[in-house]
Amino acid sequence: MAIPIKIFDVISKYERNVLDQYNRYQEYVESDTARLQRLHELNRLNPPEVIEFENPWWKFWRRVERIELEPTPLTDTQFQAMLTARRRIQKLQFACEGATEADVPMLAFLREYGYRRMLLEWNEKHFFMYRPVVNWNGATVELSHLIIGPSHIYMVEWLDGDRSIYHISKEKTWVHQPLKGENNRVVNPLIALTRTEEIVRQFLPSYDGVFQKVTVAPNGYFDHVPTSSTTQFVSRSDYDQWMRQVNGRAPIVKAQQIRDVATLLDQTAQMPFRQFLDQ
Repeated sequence: MAIPIKIFDVISKYERNVLDQYNRYQEYVESDTARLQRLHELNRLNPPEVIEFENPWWKFWRRVERIELEPTPLTDTQFQAMLTARRRIQKLQFACEGATEADVPMLAFLREYGYRRMLLEWNEKHFFMYRPVVNWNGATVELSHLIIGPSHIYMVEWLDGDRSIYHISKEKTWVHQPLKGENNRVVNPLIALTRTEEIVRQFLPSYDGVFQKVTVAPNGYFDHVPTSSTTQFVSRSDYDQWMRQVNGRAPIVKAQQIRDVATLLDQTAQMPFRQFLDQ
């Protein structure tokens, strides 16, 4: 799972010191996993099953008896699912300082298509910024999603239609042709990607990796794909292969990658998490 480091303009722990907070996260995960593994082996992750029954009337001093049975042990699959769910919450708490597990139902972005894809399918050598809000020319600007890998910075727009066809054009909107139902129009994602690339290049003028603009439709298709374009179009037919290539390019986290993340975080707007919830 990739590591979220910035959500919109919410204050992130990583803004203090990326490397220090990243190391803290890694250490915490290692110790937490070891602790839970021990509890799992001792069958102490599930509460004991309690059976209550009423005694005969003459046992008035103890009308209800309680018997605790040995808890049902978690299977390895259930244990791994529990760990995955914990990691999602822990990553959120680093990206949004002040967030708690109780806040999860109120955070719509956690259920958003792009967030789930980036979190679950990109490996942990990638850091991602979910529609970061940056300070630019005296104003705040919301960018496309940024995914910072060891050698690439991906600027990503996600299209979530199931077996839809997106008709690429230079207009402000594209025709979206769903599998069922009538055609409609969606905002041309290339507009946001172009703006994002322009701004990010100025934040990182000496970046020696690859800036890659990507429009991704994991369950859809593109029509009228331009023969020459600085944007990559990834559809249902090549998404899995593309993801293998992306993760294959990221075997380790690099020092320069951390410095690039820190530079980008320095440019982001900052809003307390509780204020973000109240909007």
